[in-house]
Amino acid sequence: MRSPQPICFRYLKLATFGILISCLACGGSSHHAEANGATGGAETQTIAPLSADDVSWLFPAPTHAEDFAKLIAVRDLSTPNPQDATKRDPVWPDAVFQQFLNIAASNAAQVAGTTARIGLPTEVQSIDAWFVAGVRIDAGAPGLATDIREQYGQLPQIRLIVQPVTRNADGTPHVHDIAGHLIFDFITASPDQPPQTGCRQRPVSDTEAFHSIVADLAALRTKLANGQLGDHKISTSGAPLGVHPGLADPTDAIAVRQEMKSLLERHISSRRLDAMAIAGLPSGAAAPWIFLSILGVRPGEIASLPNGGFIPVNGPTLDGQQFAELLQPAGTLPRVVPEPHTNNLNPITCKNAALSPTTLPITERNGVSTSTLFATPPPSADQAKQILDVIADPTKSFFFNTDCISCHTETRRAMDLLKVTDIPGIDPAALPNGQWDIRNFGWSPSGKGVQATVTRRTAAETAAVVASVNSQLLRK
Repeated sequence: MRSPQPICFRYLKLATFGILISCLACGGSSHHAEANGATGGAETQTIAPLSADDVSWLFPAPTHAEDFAKLIAVRDLSTPNPQDATKRDPVWPDAVFQQFLNIAASNAAQVAGTTARIGLPTEVQSIDAWFVAGVRIDAGAPGLATDIREQYGQLPQIRLIVQPVTRNADGTPHVHDIAGHLIFDFITASPDQPPQTGCRQRPVSDTEAFHSIVADLAALRTKLANGQLGDHKISTSGAPLGVHPGLADPTDAIAVRQEMKSLLERHISSRRLDAMAIAGLPSGAAAPWIFLSILGVRPGEIASLPNGGFIPVNGPTLDGQQFAELLQPAGTLPRVVPEPHTNNLNPITCKNAALSPTTLPITERNGVSTSTLFATPPPSADQAKQILDVIADPTKSFFFNTDCISCHTETRRAMDLLKVTDIPGIDPAALPNGQWDIRNFGWSPSGKGVQATVTRRTAAETAAVVASVNSQLLRK
C-alpha cells in the first residue's frame, strides 16, 4: 500500500512497548505547556524515589458488573475549555474518535499482499465502549539511552492504553480483544537544531510541564502510603510491575481510580493528543492480529488535511510504503506479514523508512526480529536468547528500528522457547498466559477469563523511566 503523498513528519515516534497491542506513532506537539495543578515548585523535603507502579498503572481486568465503577471511561476524561471555564472538553473528541475509526476501516488497515484487514465490530464503534486499561508515564520517547536521545530528542508522554468493554445481557463486562493507544506529548513550541539529512526535526521536552506530572505522581504515591485514599496504607515501593496495588485493593480501588482520573485531567488534553495506534482483528474473526500506527499532523502540514488531523503511519521497519503488520496463529505460514527488515544491530540512527522508502534502504539495515522464532524448527536456544535479549532491550530496540510484532511477542516467545517461568520485576500472575496474548500492558481475554498482562519489554522501559525520574527530576 502506498502513502497518498510524501509526508514530512516533524516529530515521529512510536512506543513499541506497552500494553498495547499495537505499535504507536507519535507526532510532536507544537503547543506550549498548559496550566497544571501541581507545579513541582520548591519542596522543603526530599521526595522518596518512585517505583514501577508509580509510573505505569495497570487496571485490573473487569469481570463483574460492579467492576465498571473501578474503571475510567475514556468518555469521562475531560479538561476545562480554554475559552470558557464553565465548559469541559473531552480528551478524545468525537471528531478524533471518528478519524480513529475511519483509519481502522481504511485501506491502510489492510495488510499488504493479503486480504486481511482490521474490522471493528459495531458495538465498539461508540466511544462509550472504550475504557482505560493502563496508563504509562514516559520521561522520553522513543528511548532514554544517550544515543537514542541524540538522534531523536526527548519526548515526554502520557500514554493511555484503551480497550473496548461492553455489557453482556446479565450486566457483566465483555472485554473485546482489541486495543488502542492515545499518546499525549509534552514538548515546547520551539524545535531543536535543524534535523540531520533524512531525519525528522528533534523535539525539545517541556521540562516544567513534566516536572508537574512527576510531582503529582509522587503525591499520589504518598497519599496511598499514608492511607489517605481508603481504609489501608498501600505501598508501591519495590512492588513488581502488575496490577496497581491501589487498584487491586477492593476497598480503596474506587478512591484511587478517582485520584488517578483527576491527575490525568490536570495534565492531558485533546491539544496534546499527537498520536494513536490500534491492534485489532478482522471482522468476525479471532485472527490474525493486525497492528497499525496513527500520527497527528498540524494544520498546513499536508495538502489533504488543510486543518490538520490524523493519518496512518508507514512502518519504519517495513519497506517504506506499507502500513500494517499481522501475526498469524500457530499452524499458519508465514506467521508474520510483511516480513520485517529491522535495524536494531546497527548503531542508532534517526534514519528510518517511515520518512520515505529511500531514507534507509533494506540493504543497509541489520537487525533481528521474532519472525525467525516462529519457524519450524525454531533456532537453537542460544540463538533465540540472543534475538530476544536484543528486542527486549529498550536501549537497542524501539519503534524506528524494530517491528511491532517483535516487541509484542518477545516475552511469550521466551516463555515457549526458553521455558522462562519467572521474570524479575514482573508479577508472575501478569505474565502472558498464551501465545495469543500479545498484550504488552493491558487486558487479554482467553478461555480462562480475562487477564491483566505485563511483558519484559514493558518492565524494562518502565525501569528506565523510574531511573531517569529518580535521578534527574525528583528534587528538594
